[in-house]
Amino acid sequence: MTGKKRTNNGQIKSQVPIPHQAPEDITMTEPIPPCAQPPPPSSKTTESQSAPETTEATKKSKSQTKKPSQPPLAPAQNQNTSSLAKPRQKLPKLPPHTKLTKRPLLHPPIPSPFSNAASPKTLYVTASTPYIPTLKRVRKLLAHVSSRENQAACSGNRKTRALRANGRLEAGEVERGIAEEVRRRRLAVGDAGGGGGAGGEEIYLKATGRAIPRALEIGVFFQGEVDCRVGVEMGSVCAVDDVSVSSPRDGARGEEEEEVLGEEDIPETRMRTLSSVTVSIGLK
Repeated sequence: MTGKKRTNNGQIKSQVPIPHQAPEDITMTEPIPPCAQPPPPSSKTTESQSAPETTEATKKSKSQTKKPSQPPLAPAQNQNTSSLAKPRQKLPKLPPHTKLTKRPLLHPPIPSPFSNAASPKTLYVTASTPYIPTLKRVRKLLAHVSSRENQAACSGNRKTRALRANGRLEAGEVERGIAEEVRRRRLAVGDAGGGGGAGGEEIYLKATGRAIPRALEIGVFFQGEVDCRVGVEMGSVCAVDDVSVSSPRDGARGEEEEEVLGEEDIPETRMRTLSSVTVSIGLK
C-alpha cells in the first residue's frame, strides 16, 4: 500500500487520530494611537448567538398571528338578490262548503264629455268591451278636447280683464280662466317630465286582469295615428272578495279537511291583488 508509513520489518505503523479543534476567535489588541477613538467592540459572537433566537421568535409570532382559513364570501350581488326576493305567500285553502263572491272594483263616476279639463275623461275597459265602438268613443272624446282647446285659444287672443270676486263674474269668464290655468299647468308638467307634445288634456283607458290585452290593443291603434300620442303605466289594485259559508254536506269531510282552515278560522272577506294598466291618449 502506498502512502502509509512502515517499520523496518515492513509492518504498517499505527496512526493515532489527532482531535480536531475549532478555531478560536482571536481578538487583536493593538495599542490605541494618540488622539484617536477606540474601535467599536466586535459583534461577531453576539450576532451569531442572537440570530437563531430572532428566527425562532419570528416563527412563533407568525404561527400565532396566522388566522384560520375562511371560506370565500359570496358576491354581494347574490346576497342582495336573495334578500330582495321573497317567497310568494299563498292564501290558505278554504273548506269545501264555502263560496267566494267577487265585489266589483270601485271607481269614481264617469264625467260628462262636455266637462272641462279639471275632470279627467276615463273609460273602464273589460274583457268583453267591443273594439270598434271603443275606438269611436275615444275619437269623439278627443274631438271635444280639441274643440275646447281651440275655444280657449280664441278667447285668449281677446283682451280680457282680470277676474275679481266683485259679484259681477260671468260663467264664460270663469270657465275660460279655469281652462287656461289647467292648460298652463299641463304644459309645465309636460316640459319638466320630457313627455313631448303639447301636454294637453288626455283620455285614460283603465283595465285589470284579462282586460289588459284589449286596452293595449286600443293603445297600439292610436299609437299608429299621426295626431295622437300614447302613454302606458303599469300598476296593481286590491280587490275584496266575500266568503259565504253554507251548511257542510254529509260525508264531505275527510283527510283534505285537515289541511284547510277550520270553521272558526274562516274569514268573512279576502283581499287579492290584480294587475292593472292605464293607457293615456292625447293629441299632439
